[in-house]
Amino acid sequence: MDAKTEKVTENHDSSESKLNQTELAESEARFRIITDSTNDAILMMDSIGIISFWNPGAEGIFGYADTEAIGQNLHDLIALPQYHKAHQAAFPLFQQTGQGNVIGKTLDLEACRKDRTQIHIQLSLSAIYMADGWHSVGIIRDITDRKRVEVLLKESETRLIAAQKMAHVGNWELNLTTKEMWASEEAFNIYGIDYHSQYIPLELAQESVLPEYREMMDITLKDLIDKNKNYNIEFELRNLKTGQLHFVHSIGNLIRDDDGKASKVAGTIQDITDNKLKETKIMNLSFHDQLTGLYNRRFYEEELQRLDTNKNLPLTMLMGDINGLKLVNDSFGHDMGDELIKKVAEVITKACSADAVISRIGGDEFVVLLPKTDTFEAEQILKRIKDLSLKETVGSLYISISFGYKTKINEAEDIKNVFKKAEDQMYHRKLFESPSMRGKTVDTIIKTLYEKNKREEQHSHRVSKLCERLGRVLGLSEYKVKELKTVGLLHDIGKIAIDERILNKPEKLTDVEWTEIKRHSEIGYRILSTVHEMSEMAEYVLAHHERWNGTGYPKGLKGEEIPLESRIIAIADAYDAMTSERSYRSKMPAEAVLKELQENAGIQFDPELVSIFIDNFLKK
Repeated sequence: MDAKTEKVTENHDSSESKLNQTELAESEARFRIITDSTNDAILMMDSIGIISFWNPGAEGIFGYADTEAIGQNLHDLIALPQYHKAHQAAFPLFQQTGQGNVIGKTLDLEACRKDRTQIHIQLSLSAIYMADGWHSVGIIRDITDRKRVEVLLKESETRLIAAQKMAHVGNWELNLTTKEMWASEEAFNIYGIDYHSQYIPLELAQESVLPEYREMMDITLKDLIDKNKNYNIEFELRNLKTGQLHFVHSIGNLIRDDDGKASKVAGTIQDITDNKLKETKIMNLSFHDQLTGLYNRRFYEEELQRLDTNKNLPLTMLMGDINGLKLVNDSFGHDMGDELIKKVAEVITKACSADAVISRIGGDEFVVLLPKTDTFEAEQILKRIKDLSLKETVGSLYISISFGYKTKINEAEDIKNVFKKAEDQMYHRKLFESPSMRGKTVDTIIKTLYEKNKREEQHSHRVSKLCERLGRVLGLSEYKVKELKTVGLLHDIGKIAIDERILNKPEKLTDVEWTEIKRHSEIGYRILSTVHEMSEMAEYVLAHHERWNGTGYPKGLKGEEIPLESRIIAIADAYDAMTSERSYRSKMPAEAVLKELQENAGIQFDPELVSIFIDNFLKK
C-alpha cells in the first residue's frame, strides 16, 4: 500500500473511530437521561451481586449514594437480617451460561433503607453478557404504598366477609345473556347450594324460591331492565339443603356494557328471617291484647274501616261489658280479675264464628264485628254466649256480661251511630243485670271470706247480733236496726283482700303487716259501694275504725263526725275481740274488758255509747 493510500485509510479509520465514540457518547447520554429521570432504581451487578451501576432512583429508594452502593453486595446492602436467606436465594444469580434462577421473573421482596426503615420492593432482572462475563441489570420499584393498600384492602375484605356472614348477606351477579349467576359463599349458604363453583344456572337458584314469589321476581327483574325501576324485593325461599323456610331481602342494580346495553344485574341477598319474626311479633303485639290474645282497640278501629263496605252488609256490632269486674279486682285482687277477663274472652270466642272480629277495647269492654250477619244471627250468638257463661266460673265467681248490639243494613248509615246505639243498648241492659251480679258477688265474697277464716265468720255474726241489740236499746227504727244487723255482719268484708297469713298470724304484726290490715275498711267500702242499696252501709264500714279523739283511720274523723252506726260497730267489734279467743292471745276476763272500755271512753269510743253498752250488756 503506497503512502497516500495508507494516509487515506488512516484518516478513514480515525473518522470511523470518532464517529463510534460520538455515537457511544450519545448512547451513554441517552442512557443517563433515562436512568436519571426515572423514580425506579436501575442498577447493574456482576454474577455474585456486586453493584457496578447505581442510578439516582436507587438512591431515592434506598438512601445510599452511588459512591456508597457501588462495590457492595446488593443483598447485604438492602436486606433486613430476617430476609437474608430470601435475598441469598436470588444470588449468585448466574451460572457460567448466564441462566440465572430468577432471570426474567419479577420478585416481591421486603428490604430496608439506609435508615433501616422497612420497605417493599419489586425486583425485575435481565441478563447481559459483557467482556468480563455475565452481568445482570435490575429494575427495582418501591411498592410499599401499594403493599400497604393491598393489606388494608385484604383486611377490609376479610372484615366485610365476616360482617356479611354475621348479617347473613351475600353478593350475586346475573349475566343477562348466559343466564348464569355468580354468587358469594354466603349467598350460596342462603340458597342451600354447595359452594363447588362460584357460577350456577339461574334456574338452580330459583328452585329454592317459593312458587308464589317467582312471578313477582320475574316482573321486578323485567321492570329493572326495561324501565330502570328499583329491584328491591322480599321473598321467601326454602333452603335446598336444610329444607327450612327463610325470608330474604334482595337488592339489584343494572350494569350496562360500553354500548349501553343491559348486560348484568349485580346485587345483594340477605337472610332477614329473624327480623321478620321480630317484626311479626311486634305487629302481633301492636294489634293484639296481651292479656286475652284478642285484637285490641287499634286493630278494631282499622278493621272497622275496612269492613264498613257494602259487600259486608248486613254488618252487626256487638258491645259487651263484664259486670262486677272492679268489685272482683278490689275483693280478690287483679290476678282474679285478669282470669275473669280471659274467661270472658274465651266464652265470646267459642260462641262466634271464625270470621268474627273480636276485640278487647277497654278494661272490661269487648266489641265483636260480624260481617254479613243479620239481627237473627246476632241474637243466636248472644244466646250461645249466655249459655256458655252460665256453665263457666272463675274460682267461685260466676260470669256475667251485659251485651248490646246494632245491625247496619243501609250503606248510608254512619258506622259511628251504629256503635253508639249498640253501646247505649249495652248500658241499658247493664242497669238491670249489673246490680244483680254485684249482689251475687258480695254474697260470694262473704262466703269466700268465711270459708278461708271460720273464726272471722263467727266474729261477724256475734258483732252483727251485738249491733242489732244495741240499736234496739237506743230505740232506733226497725229499718235502722236491720241495717245495723247487716252492716255488723259485713263490717270486715274488706279482709277478703288481706293475706290469710297476716289475718291468722299468732305473733305481733310488723308495721308493714299492720298497714296492710288497716286497708280492709277501705276495701270493704269499695266492695259495698258498688251495690246501690248498700251505698250507705259502705260509709259505715269505711268509718268503723275511726276513733272518738280523731286518731283513727282512714280519714281521721273525730267525735260526731263519725257516723252513729260506725261508732256502734266500733264498740261491738272491740268487745267481741276482747271476749273471744284470738290467734295472738286468749280471751280477756270480764273485769279487764270492763276496764278497757271505761278507759277508752272518750278516746277510742263514743263515751255515751260506752256507758249505755256497759249498763245494758256488762252489768246485767
